[in-house]
Amino acid sequence: MKKLMNQRWFIALVFMVLYKPAMFSQMPALHTFDTISNVFKVMVIAVLGVWFVYFYQKVSLFFVGIVFFEVWRVLATIYCGGNYTSLFIAILNALAICLVVEMGLKTDPDALLDGASFTLGLFVLINFATVLLFPQGMYEFNTFTQNYFLGYRNNSIMLFFPAIIFSIVRSLRKYNKLTLSSFVITAVSFATVILAFSATSVIGMTVFTLFLLLALINKMPNFLNIITYLAINIAYFFGVIILRLQEAFAFIIVDMLGRDLTFTGRTKIWDSALAAFAKSPVFGVGEIENQASRDLIGATHAHNYYLDLLYKSGLLGFLIFFAILIICGVALYRNRKNGKIPFIVSGAICAFMIMLQSEAYYNIYYFFSILTLAAFIPYALPKKDEDGNFIFEEKGKHSLKKKHSYHYYLRK
Repeated sequence: MKKLMNQRWFIALVFMVLYKPAMFSQMPALHTFDTISNVFKVMVIAVLGVWFVYFYQKVSLFFVGIVFFEVWRVLATIYCGGNYTSLFIAILNALAICLVVEMGLKTDPDALLDGASFTLGLFVLINFATVLLFPQGMYEFNTFTQNYFLGYRNNSIMLFFPAIIFSIVRSLRKYNKLTLSSFVITAVSFATVILAFSATSVIGMTVFTLFLLLALINKMPNFLNIITYLAINIAYFFGVIILRLQEAFAFIIVDMLGRDLTFTGRTKIWDSALAAFAKSPVFGVGEIENQASRDLIGATHAHNYYLDLLYKSGLLGFLIFFAILIICGVALYRNRKNGKIPFIVSGAICAFMIMLQSEAYYNIYYFFSILTLAAFIPYALPKKDEDGNFIFEEKGKHSLKKKHSYHYYLRK
């Protein structure tokens, strides 16, 4: 059974199930198919869990952090009397994504990268086609009309980034350069967020593209690491969300940019979320339904994931999430001298952290595949020869491949 993790087609199918396009859940006409796919999803999650316990056994610090994070969300919701049953599919999906990436990297990184790149890249291309065919949106869901194959325009970025990263890492691991497929997936993703227009997604893609360009010209400064990202995000959070320092720059925001200081009413939402957090700083209010959120803070989410996490999961959930980011960042920093891959993955995490300052994505767990890749980045690096030199392939040709295990390369 473990040999299935070496099969690209199996990895591709697993990713199809775990990254099921939102359209199937949101269009009433596809309800039957959605129900069947959810049954398959539960089966896949169960199989992955059994495989992990039976074949891999040793639990990583990263996975412990993910489990604690998700369990705490459930406990906080139960404590606050919320409906925790709706959380289970999303939480199991998140854990399964982490498991399949970790097991895939430890079993056969090439199969994982090939299978994931195929499925996610295909989804990106189909979504782009729906954006071109239906500029105003394919269907309406929860009063929003700009919904496409992958769902609402703002949330699609959580799948775009895994598609981009797996494709680029695959290209660099095998050929030490961007392939046509990785370039197309990156370009199409950027074009999609511009055409469908999500300002936060455009900013995130721009930040990531700068990292990518720096890597391609071999200019990868050491100061661009998790410490820098944390410092920038903490400064922004306290400066804008808590202290409202933007009021000191009213002449720029109002007079020059033509925007209001409330960021179109978001400051009122932030105040309400902060008030909710102050009333329950340990557990938060738990996960709540959209209407309950509107009643409490005036919106379905706080328009800032960190604040959303604080008021829903309390201080402990907030700290566990940052601990996970630190684990990933440290792993990438330790491997910063091992080529372009760690730096590019680090760039994706930097973009991710910045985007969370203005959005609270319901499908944030899609990005967990990149966090898992970061935590186990040594397994994704190119193969090495006996002297510790990287081995790459030429298109259409295969270079000599050594038979040493990946644990050997980690020791190197």
